[in-house]
Amino acid sequence: MARPGAGAHRHRQARSRSFRECRGPAYHGCGRDSSRRDWGLMLRALYSFLIIAALSALAIWLADNPGDLVMHWRGYEIRTSFVVGLGLLVVVAFLVLFVYRLAMGALRAPAGVSAYFIQSRRRRGFLALTRGMVAVAAGDASEARRYAGRAKRFLDETPLTLLLAAQAAQLEGKEDAAKGYFEAMLAAPETEFLGLRGLFVQARRAGDKARALELARRAFSLRPKTPWAAQAVFEIETSEEDWDASLATLDRMLSAKLLTRDVARHRRAVLLTALAQTAEEAAVAQVGEAKRVPRERALSLALDAASLEPDFVPAVALAAKLCGETGRVRRGAKLVEGLWARHPHPDLAEAYMNLIEGESAYDRFKRVRLLAGHNRDHIESRVALARAAVAARDWLAARGALEPFVGANATERPSQRICELMAAIEEGEHGDRGSAREWLARALHAPEDAAWAGEAYRSHRWSPINPVTGEFDALTWRAPGLRLAPVVVPSAPVPVPMAVAPIAEEKPVRVAEHHLRPQVEEDEALAVAPPLPDDPGPTGADEFDGDIGANEGQKW
Repeated sequence: MARPGAGAHRHRQARSRSFRECRGPAYHGCGRDSSRRDWGLMLRALYSFLIIAALSALAIWLADNPGDLVMHWRGYEIRTSFVVGLGLLVVVAFLVLFVYRLAMGALRAPAGVSAYFIQSRRRRGFLALTRGMVAVAAGDASEARRYAGRAKRFLDETPLTLLLAAQAAQLEGKEDAAKGYFEAMLAAPETEFLGLRGLFVQARRAGDKARALELARRAFSLRPKTPWAAQAVFEIETSEEDWDASLATLDRMLSAKLLTRDVARHRRAVLLTALAQTAEEAAVAQVGEAKRVPRERALSLALDAASLEPDFVPAVALAAKLCGETGRVRRGAKLVEGLWARHPHPDLAEAYMNLIEGESAYDRFKRVRLLAGHNRDHIESRVALARAAVAARDWLAARGALEPFVGANATERPSQRICELMAAIEEGEHGDRGSAREWLARALHAPEDAAWAGEAYRSHRWSPINPVTGEFDALTWRAPGLRLAPVVVPSAPVPVPMAVAPIAEEKPVRVAEHHLRPQVEEDEALAVAPPLPDDPGPTGADEFDGDIGANEGQKW
């Protein structure tokens, strides 16, 4: 049974809740909006009242002043009251308007019918286009070709129909037909960029680097803020070792904000180091005074690269080497010593040892001791000290430097270069060729030392690109990881007459400077670049995922 007064109580609660909602953060705005609505309702009611009052006043006036309306036409006299005549005039006006509308509708009927059929064709064309795109995504070549024909019949050669026809032709392996569709896109400004991308993908697949570079440059000029075009131009120019053009492209990419400043700075350091290497090679090919100009240019480029990336070992090592060749020994030593304290490296040690031409082995050993003091316990410091001591025939110092790696307290197997140094020490100090041969034999099976490695490439000399794949800045300094070859377990037990089952042989991997190398561990970081676009799909800024600054490149 309802409680007395419950309805009034609920009404008060609703009013209170409405008031609390209105007194929220936008209380003042809520009041203004409600006031405006109230004023609008009042004005509309006032206008309606005024119109009704005016019509009522007119009807009363006509009733008080009836009057007569007389019309003479062809000997006839038509007489009626004014109110009836006015009503007849209104009816005639409505009839004339109705006939006019009917006639105009009849005249416009063909255009309306034509518009209906056009809309129907467009609707069927877009439906065929949608289904064709789905067929392309599913890899159904026959369905894609059929829907491409229907879309072209209903929509003519619009950009999307041309794209669908080109992709359907590519699915069927008809590259010439696809090329024709992409070239047809170049004729219209709205489809030119799409056609350039399609032709670029075809040229890249065919291995035509010159044509691919031409198309990528044209696309980059057309839309400088498109990542794939800029990336393609930069990758092809670096793979062709066109360092000047690569620097110009890098500046344009930075201006278009396609790269972060840190990535652009590192790439510039690599390119400047590559230019310095090229200038150094040109200086080596010259004789006498002609060497000075290219050598000075190489030094300037290397110093610029080292200033951009102070921890970039190839730039610092090359700058130190050129400082020594041009008589700037102190500056070269300062460069190497500054980086050695943070990142000791064999390239830095080599450049430091050769700073002074014609220096005695004893003096070089003294300088290397100073260098090793900047990072005393690092393996590179001890190896450099051992090399200099062997050259100076200071066998005690050489053994002491290598003691942590070959002594009784060694925690791991000595690497190849440590075994070779120990062989030189044994033969040089005692003339013990047997011990030397023993160390050399151990070196054959010792762990490999770190080197500049990339995909299918390994070398002790740094290169700005991977010579095998053409990838830019793809070499990293690392030691190869070792693992045992997997043993193939037969499906059925097979009797083995030997006491020990044979171990599955490990397939050799092709490399640039070694015939064989151990397999790389699965979790080892590899310098693999993101591929270029494989289809002429969306052309917006979101078509590239990931950072453009990562190692990129296509294997040509």
